[in-house]
Amino acid sequence: ILTIPDAMGLGLNFIEGEGPVFSHPLLSETAIHNLAVPDPEDELRYVMDAVRLIKQALDDQVPLIGFSGSPWTLASYMVEGGSSKMFTHIKTLLYQAPHNLHVLLDKLAQSVTRYLNAQIAAGVDVVMLFDTWGGVLTTPHYEIFSLQYMEKIIRGLTRYRNDRKIPVIVFTKGSGLWLEKIAKIGCDAVSLDWMINLGEAQTRIGEHVALQGNLDPAALYAPAQSLRESVKDILNQYKSKTGHVFNLGHGISPDVDPEKVAILVDTVHELSAR
Repeated sequence: ILTIPDAMGLGLNFIEGEGPVFSHPLLSETAIHNLAVPDPEDELRYVMDAVRLIKQALDDQVPLIGFSGSPWTLASYMVEGGSSKMFTHIKTLLYQAPHNLHVLLDKLAQSVTRYLNAQIAAGVDVVMLFDTWGGVLTTPHYEIFSLQYMEKIIRGLTRYRNDRKIPVIVFTKGSGLWLEKIAKIGCDAVSLDWMINLGEAQTRIGEHVALQGNLDPAALYAPAQSLRESVKDILNQYKSKTGHVFNLGHGISPDVDPEKVAILVDTVHELSAR
């Protein structure tokens, strides 16, 4: 999700034991105002080329999901300089200079809109906004600094290609308090983390959107039969007709046995067919 900040010149590196680190984090008002919105077919051309190659290889047999980090999540990495547990720098900016944070978020909203539209033009069938760090905000701040910018992006997206609708999925980790609000920003599906019951989320949101999720990623460490039962529990929770995309409630850990992923996928196919 950090391709856009890298294209903006922040210098992305991955350090063992630390994760993503930026060589040039945003430390001043000047640095924020000097950021340029990248051209997705120039600075991010490698992503679009990859999409075109993958689409050709898939031969329309499997849908391809394009995605981007949300403006708030991208801003968090860019201001913190990498991963964070306390979010001290980005929250200091939020409280001390919110106007500068809005300048940054607006540039990122423009960048993400262009980025996802370029992916749609290159062939993706679905797009997803990934707001990993939205859940660290207060409710008022979530609406002001995250949700409204995701809504702005959705309004600017190309929603049809060759008369086929391009669905939009929105994911905020820790979004249990705000599901109804997320469902009203124009998305087609709300993706859930593992901290909320899928059936409860469906009841609260109603028939307006599909849902995605929401197996605890750690369930992939369980014995095979226990994993199958966890999948069955989630499938049994969903009773709506608006659609459910089975997924983990967040990212997969790199040390997970691929065989467990195969068991998960096979179980979903077997049980959902019933």
